[in-house]
Formats: sequence, C-alpha cells, structure tokens
Amino acid sequence: MMERMKVLELLEAGKISADEATKLLEALGGPHFMSKDARENLEERVGSFAKEVNKFAKDLGCKVQDLYKDVEPKIKKASQSALEKTAAVLDDLAHNINDSIEKNAKECCGDPECACDEDDNTPKPN
Repeated sequence: MMERMKVLELLEAGKISADEATKLLEALGGPHFMSKDARENLEERVGSFAKEVNKFAKDLGCKVQDLYKDVEPKIKKASQSALEKTAAVLDDLAHNINDSIEKNAKECCGDPECACDEDDNTPKPN
C-alpha cells in the first residue's frame, strides 16, 4: 500500500506522468487503479490541457512582442528627453556657477583684504 501512495505522490508532484503512474500501479498488482477507458480519458484530457497551455504560451509570447514593439520607441523617446533635460539643467548650473565665480572675483579683487589667485584671478580663502 505504501508503494501505491508513493507513486501517487510522485504523480501529484509532477515528477511522473499519468501514464507512468498507471503503469507503476499496474506493476504493483492488486486491483487496478483505473480502467483502461478511464486511463485513456485521463490521457486525452491531459493531452488537451497540454495543447491549451502551449497555445496560451504562444499567444502570450506574441502579445508580449507586440507590446514591446509598441512601447520600445516611447521608452527611447522618454529616455532621450530626460537626458536632454538633464544636460540642459547641468549646463545652466555650470553657467550659474561660472557667473558666481566671476562676480565674486571682481568684487574680491578690488578688496585689499582678499587674496586672489594671480593665474586665473579667482578668490582664494584668507
């Protein structure tokens, strides 16, 4: 009896097919687990289920490819736009920093207490 339970556990876990389980149970002897008609019906239903799963997987794959084809250009455009905006912000920031340095240099270099770098006329801390 324990052998039959082990075969059923293997079947439930998907480690063996229904046909393999039937053969193992028949080999163990005793009363038949399923009639031949029931086994054929089960095999037909399992085969039909497998075909449906395969069809579903193919359909899903096609839909994912279509979605990717539709979304890819939008993602590229959004990425390019974000990159351009980031570059513009960084350019603006660099320009503002340069303006601030030049303004401070002009103000500082007229002050006798301020020490400026003689090479580029930028303020140095005292």
